[in-house]
Amino acid sequence: MISILVEIQLTEGKVSSLPVTYDSSQVLYSLMEKDIFSKYGVTDSVFIESMEYYLEDAEKMDRIYARVIDSLVILETNPKPKE
Repeated sequence: MISILVEIQLTEGKVSSLPVTYDSSQVLYSLMEKDIFSKYGVTDSVFIESMEYYLEDAEKMDRIYARVIDSLVILETNPKPKE
């Protein structure tokens, strides 16, 4: 779950920085999100069910997002070299 959320955050950042219209960015984000789910072998409905489960327990969700933030900070301070 944490890896998926990290990739979703990164994808949202990428898409929001593109010089395209809002509608185009939403279409692009939707396609990229499907790629993320496919990469991790989950469907959008399974992801939504998981989010609903974790949202029912604020402490669990806080722990998950703390790890997401930690992961994003590490990625920001140690970026991968461009290929």
